Amino acid sequence: MTAVFEDKVIVTTEKTKYETKITKGKHQWVADEPADKEGTDLGPMPTELLASALGACTSITVRMYADKKGYALDSISVQVTIDKRTPEDHKFIREVELKGNLKPEERDRLYTVANACPVHKILSGKIEIETVLMP
Repeated sequence: MTAVFEDKVIVTTEKTKYETKITKGKHQWVADEPADKEGTDLGPMPTELLASALGACTSITVRMYADKKGYALDSISVQVTIDKRTPEDHKFIREVELKGNLKPEERDRLYTVANACPVHKILSGKIEIETVLMP
């Protein structure tokens, strides 16, 4: 099986407490920790970025499918919560709201499509993390 690599995301934390600059091509955003965790609260926490990735991927995937099929979907709202049961056991709770004049079978199909978004597949599959300390 051939490895497929996405383009790299560059993440940098300097002497600005926990403010972390994230860059991908021409896009830039920030992660941080809240003030009660000694951060400067300039952006979402890393776990919130993870939850937002699942929500955004779900919303985009459902929108693409609905557009392709011509469904009367006006909007999608996705709320994602991470239930941290133990340090090793987590559950994502994803609430999807579909607005529009959808038939019951279209709603059912969009539910299936939501569960097939790429981030859902990554988080549901086997995950390995390889750390390489650069010289």
